[in-house]
Amino acid sequence: MPGPKITVLGAGSYFFGKAVIHKMATSQVLAGGALALVDTDAKVLDAMMRLAQRVFDETKCGVKVIGSTDRRKVMADAEFVVLTFSRRNAYFRGLDTKIAAKHGIRMCSSDTIGPGGIFRALREVPLALEMARDAHKLAPNAWVINFVNPTTVMGMALRRYAPEVKSFALCDGHHEPHNTLRWCKTVGILPQDAKAVPPDVFAKLDLAIGGVNHCTFIVRFRYDGKDMLPVLRQRVAEWVENEAKKPHEHSKARFNHLYALQLFDLYGAYPTAVGHTKEYVPFFQGYGVKAVAPEPITLFDGKGRAKEMAKAWKVTEDYASGKLSVSEFLQKVHNDHASDIIEGMWGNLGKQFYINSPNRGAVTNLPDDAFLELRSDIDMRGPRPQPFGA
Repeated sequence: MPGPKITVLGAGSYFFGKAVIHKMATSQVLAGGALALVDTDAKVLDAMMRLAQRVFDETKCGVKVIGSTDRRKVMADAEFVVLTFSRRNAYFRGLDTKIAAKHGIRMCSSDTIGPGGIFRALREVPLALEMARDAHKLAPNAWVINFVNPTTVMGMALRRYAPEVKSFALCDGHHEPHNTLRWCKTVGILPQDAKAVPPDVFAKLDLAIGGVNHCTFIVRFRYDGKDMLPVLRQRVAEWVENEAKKPHEHSKARFNHLYALQLFDLYGAYPTAVGHTKEYVPFFQGYGVKAVAPEPITLFDGKGRAKEMAKAWKVTEDYASGKLSVSEFLQKVHNDHASDIIEGMWGNLGKQFYINSPNRGAVTNLPDDAFLELRSDIDMRGPRPQPFGA
């Protein structure tokens, strides 16, 4: 069976554009499919189409490339429609951060909750709903996959206001199987040079990660009956010591281990996305009885982010022009969460991924319609969260 047609809305995406090209060029499951690239910036679209064509020609994967600045022209009969757009991302997040800070609200990421999350949702949700309705008309059997922040709000909006489309939402924070491998290495279940989690190790593992997107926790971590949370707590304490010697400059990563350790000790569960979770906690913004040590969360740097994105785009242009080789592209660019999920769904590979979707009884003490990030089984029928407990 040939690969699917994947329509990417936001081809110049900082995260997804190159990754999906890499995946379609290297996956036997996706070989012979079609990649429809859409971007409202004609220059960006042209570069991404040239890059895709170069990679597909050299790898002889049989994937067809089409593109347009008008999504309606290339969306028809797609099996997957991936929302990965963002309009002036760094600029608006920087603006939201500055205005919020003037009113006493500090944000280190500005894309999930608080003023940053609210205003980003107001910018992105209307367009996402328009895209979903176009998908329903032109590709009624397609899965619409949201890869735009704020993930929870976007996913809930699609479910509530475009219920006629099949949809779920993603975040790249728990990319499997790398996520499970990472935690097994962290607590010493596997050596640092391990490349995968062996089936016999996985069978003995009880790793429960869940929550609302960007506020997820390891609430249970056992291996062969042994509680590994105390071991994890010891590792985090070691990270805190190292972090104090040389704090990270970026706001999203700065003093994350210290913040995580405080939440770990408070709740008995480890926050897996603390770079975002710290925005949820007023204390870390300076609204506690005691002062935050060593400092409240630092502010998102919109100008710095814009420079990072511009630097990354220059590399993309070099791949597209041929200044950098396809072999280097295949070596340095890696698959991502969304493209791995698409491969797993289309090929019915039986793989499990962390997906944002309705709870449906997985977390027993939360409503069925709670929109949660949980480990899920997934195929072309859609995601099904695994039993989690309370």
